Amino acid sequence: MSPFKERFLTLVLFIVCSFLSAPLLSAAAYGTWEQQDSSKFAALDAKLEEYCKALEHEPVSVQENECDFLIGSCTEPSVRQYVALSLYNRWRSSRLMGAESVAIHILDSWFFNGKIDFHDEIEKMDARIYADFNRNSLIGCKAPHLDLYDMDGSMVSLFEEGECPQHLRVLFFYDASCSKCKIETILLRSLFENEDYPVEFHAIYCGTDSLAWKNYVDEKFEMEPVSAQVRHLWDPAGDSDFQRLYGVIQTPRLFLVAPDGTILGRGLDARSLAFMLHGIFDDRELEYGSDQAMDMLNLALGGTESDLARPSEEQVRYFADKIAETTLPKGDTLSFRQMSGDLLYCLASNPSQGAREGMKYLIDNYIISRDEIWKSSDDSLKVLGLAGMMNDLLSRSVPGSAIADIVVPAQLQTWKRSCRVERNLRSLRGDNNIIIFFTEGCSVCKAEKAAANEMISQGLSSDRTLRKAARRTTVLLVNMDEISQSRPDLSSELFDSFDLSSLPYIVITDRKGTILERYVSLLQ
Repeated sequence: MSPFKERFLTLVLFIVCSFLSAPLLSAAAYGTWEQQDSSKFAALDAKLEEYCKALEHEPVSVQENECDFLIGSCTEPSVRQYVALSLYNRWRSSRLMGAESVAIHILDSWFFNGKIDFHDEIEKMDARIYADFNRNSLIGCKAPHLDLYDMDGSMVSLFEEGECPQHLRVLFFYDASCSKCKIETILLRSLFENEDYPVEFHAIYCGTDSLAWKNYVDEKFEMEPVSAQVRHLWDPAGDSDFQRLYGVIQTPRLFLVAPDGTILGRGLDARSLAFMLHGIFDDRELEYGSDQAMDMLNLALGGTESDLARPSEEQVRYFADKIAETTLPKGDTLSFRQMSGDLLYCLASNPSQGAREGMKYLIDNYIISRDEIWKSSDDSLKVLGLAGMMNDLLSRSVPGSAIADIVVPAQLQTWKRSCRVERNLRSLRGDNNIIIFFTEGCSVCKAEKAAANEMISQGLSSDRTLRKAARRTTVLLVNMDEISQSRPDLSSELFDSFDLSSLPYIVITDRKGTILERYVSLLQ
């Protein structure tokens, strides 16, 4: 699968499926699911629940692909039906915004096309009604067109093709007899009376009693918003089909729609709407690099609870691009700042090659070039300062440039010999020159040096390929502890030329002294 986060989750789910494969694939021996003891599937249900929870904060596209993968991995028909229905029901009943998209995707991809059967016609009809009343107003969809009427009887068209509104729009479907609607009305009124959110607020009455509607507006909706534009609408005949188009099976029903007509939020309440608007319009002080965020990002980048991730540069670039693609088009700069800032902190603590090179891409494209987003004093302190410092380090000894013209005391190793030398870094004449800056007492440094020694020792190997590679390789070991103590001026020059903030630091050059790679690890 192409996106790296999907590959990571796929690997996890593959392990889960492998763990459960014996009892799952033997299910046919017991007859139908209805005939089997439910306790036999308790472990499966627990794993599915764990799986769904792990996917909660992934993009909808990842959730859909992973559901397809898991359902498709079940080769026994009754097992596939059980897993597919379990996943559908879990996402259908989830309170997370956007879960409906996954539930409908499962129905369209596995049930409505006949690949998997429902238990009975009643279950099938219920699923079709659910899909029909939800698919038109999913997050990311264009808000369906509505022709409604205001309190003067004039028609008001919402979301007409070709319109160019300037503001976010809030749709609040309510009924005058609904107690929950009354509570939400009070909270929404307070929100727009106290916050400067330039939105169009459309309060849409779902009943047919004009007097009840007028009394409700007079008693419950009397307000003086700071900047919101309030409009009261209804459709007593139901000609607009708003119930089906917006899934208004019960009230209240609250949506947030972008200026371009894209649905940003559905199934909201006043509190969650306030949170979204706050993120869109307000400059908030954010905290970056929390333990929870770092652990989550490390796992997403392919690490484990005990091992640091070693992502490729392409994976980091994908992650940075995805953050921007899922937030900025919606005007959600708050989420963009939070996730990009956390990613910066995570990468800054990761010395691997892919993390470092990918961080340069993140900084160049989404931080120092986006002064319209990172504009507060808090941003300057917490993000721009770190990005500037890391950018300075990452701008040293860039691949494709000539390595610094510096003479250093070092240990030179080839397949033939090992000796102490004073050597200019640019004068190494191997086809593959491995320069290792290390410090004493560092276990990783010791392991990297051992790996380099093992590599050049293959110069006497009977394997022609290994022998040829080893004989073209030169290793130069530069002891930074020794240089710092005896040659502080030289130490300073090296620190100015290379990113030696974390050791070991390994750089590879060709025979002309051109840097081929940096932040390399020789460990497999």
